[in-house]
Amino acid sequence: MGYYDDFDTKPKKNKGNLGTWIAVSLVSALIGSATTVALVPMMINSNVIETKSAFADSNNTNGGSKETINVDVQTGVVEAVNKVKPAVVGVLNLQKSRDFFGRSQDEQTAGTGSGILFDDKGHIITNNHVVEGADTVEVSLQDGKRIKAKVLGADAMTDLAVLEVDPNDVKGLTPAKFGNSESLNIGEPAIAIGNPLGLKFAQSVTVGVISATKREMPIYDEKGSEVFSQNVLQTDAAINPGNSGGALVNIKGELIGINSAKISSTGVEGIGFAIPINEAQPILQQLMEKGEIVRPVMGITPVALSEVPEGYRGKVPVEQGIYVYQVHENAKKAGLAAGDVIVKIDGEATEDPIQLRKILYKKKPGDKVKVEFYHDSELKTVEMTLAKP
Repeated sequence: MGYYDDFDTKPKKNKGNLGTWIAVSLVSALIGSATTVALVPMMINSNVIETKSAFADSNNTNGGSKETINVDVQTGVVEAVNKVKPAVVGVLNLQKSRDFFGRSQDEQTAGTGSGILFDDKGHIITNNHVVEGADTVEVSLQDGKRIKAKVLGADAMTDLAVLEVDPNDVKGLTPAKFGNSESLNIGEPAIAIGNPLGLKFAQSVTVGVISATKREMPIYDEKGSEVFSQNVLQTDAAINPGNSGGALVNIKGELIGINSAKISSTGVEGIGFAIPINEAQPILQQLMEKGEIVRPVMGITPVALSEVPEGYRGKVPVEQGIYVYQVHENAKKAGLAAGDVIVKIDGEATEDPIQLRKILYKKKPGDKVKVEFYHDSELKTVEMTLAKP
């Protein structure tokens, strides 16, 4: 193995020539350096080597032009942040504590989240879970001023809420401008602004990209059963507790999402989610107008066909659909019966109750829908009117 083997790290050959080798190397290096020092100026003067300075030389005697380099730190990200940052506020959930006898005590901060001013009437978007259970809600502005806020409406299913403050208290703030979450491209910049870990880190900015669009986020009821599946944007911009309800904006400084959740499992990093602004807007409008979201019903008790034993399916020639376990007045009028299997609503496939809700929750009570279903082996189509719960 050359001069060495696996057991002896000392040179085995040419021991007496080591000093000579070092001396020759040093002499060669010195000769090479001296030659370089002598030749480089000659090469420069002969224009063999061209040099440019990054600084203006006030003593330039060769008549060369002066060169100045300007560095512009005003990037697109900075411009986007400056547009929307003043509209991002802190949201404080204040709750009264109780003593041993159940008597009400002073209000204390039960949690802190974020919100976004989105019009000049004092309306602020946040998450439902940020204000849920609050006795009083306060909003903290960019300058640290705290003002009272009223919860106009909240919806646990979409985790959205709308607050209202006195317009005079936010008169000097420019509301966030809505973007288009349907036109997003995977890999484009995404900027999150909010209050991670509370007001101490108010209006923190993190930057990443749109990792994915149209991810499915399961929504669970109080019993822990999945009842709905919501579309969300995925981003690797850091989202931490307290960022909930804050802004996700594009490089234009337009609001494209409401930061809502992250995966915080051990070993998982950079997976956060935001509610797309296009899906949030109609919810916000209803919350401002009615204070709640009234979702339509068909008037059936649905069960996934795959969960029904074959002996109870009759002659239905499909493997997926909504088995009508019970039929109520509204559906009975339309011609549905217990044991029928719904396969499509307005042309969209209905494979399980979650998919059914996704279709229905795009509509409102009073809307008419076309229902395709099997009655035994016969495929039928009826039109029915969706009802209120």
